[in-house]
Amino acid sequence: MAKIVFRDPLNRNTVTEHVVSEWLFSQETPYQQVDVFRTPEFGTVLALGGVINVSERDEIGYHEMLAHVPLFAHPNPRRVLIIGGGDGGTLREVVKHPGVEEAVMVEIDQVVVEQCKKHLPQVASAFDHPKANLIIGDGLAYVNEAPDASFDVILVDSTDPVDAGVVLFTPEFYAACHRVLRADGILVPQSDSIVYQPTRVAGVGKMLRESFASVDFYTSIVPTYPGSLWAFAFASKGPHPTRGLDSARIAELDAQLSYYHEELHQAAFVLPKFLRDQLRG
Repeated sequence: MAKIVFRDPLNRNTVTEHVVSEWLFSQETPYQQVDVFRTPEFGTVLALGGVINVSERDEIGYHEMLAHVPLFAHPNPRRVLIIGGGDGGTLREVVKHPGVEEAVMVEIDQVVVEQCKKHLPQVASAFDHPKANLIIGDGLAYVNEAPDASFDVILVDSTDPVDAGVVLFTPEFYAACHRVLRADGILVPQSDSIVYQPTRVAGVGKMLRESFASVDFYTSIVPTYPGSLWAFAFASKGPHPTRGLDSARIAELDAQLSYYHEELHQAAFVLPKFLRDQLRG
């Protein structure tokens, strides 16, 4: 019997193939193609729009770094907004912080939430947490309608700029996030592959600098993502990304973390010279 493979396009010239041991779900929603399958190497995988979005084996490198870097850099994050993140992994990490009072998550595709609850329960484990407020709706519309200075941290856990994710990679969206953030607020959008899409990553920085005076980049290793080295932009209205971290706060969560730690937080902002120069504004 011929083996089933999932072909994940890294760019127009390069494709990674994953052997599929069991196909669990496939549906085209009004927003994107949603697929869930099992692989021998990475366990259960969620693919959106034909591209791997989450894998059971390596999701911690993405979710822990997207959430904890800005939450520990912020002196007192109480209200957090997550745009996207239908798998629930970023929400799972945010509600771990004792000081967070509310985590509002706005996800456009109900199907993603339902299927992750069913097939990736260890990722989608926080939807019923008392701090969690899940809204099925348009993230851009939510931000445009949100009151000024209503959140401490905004995390954009979107797909790449395709399908429903396109509107979340614009200067207008970043300007709206700036308005919604409090005076010491931090915005972190996932920012694509430094290996395969460095121009796109640099473009995120350029757009953010139209609204934010301070923009830095950090990375994490996510093997199922193109090139494994993934970029996050750190746009701040005040807090520095690495100075003044509260080691006691970090130590309180240490037993609940598998990827993030304080030394890694510091090191994640150190980029190779050619990338540092390319991403510098």
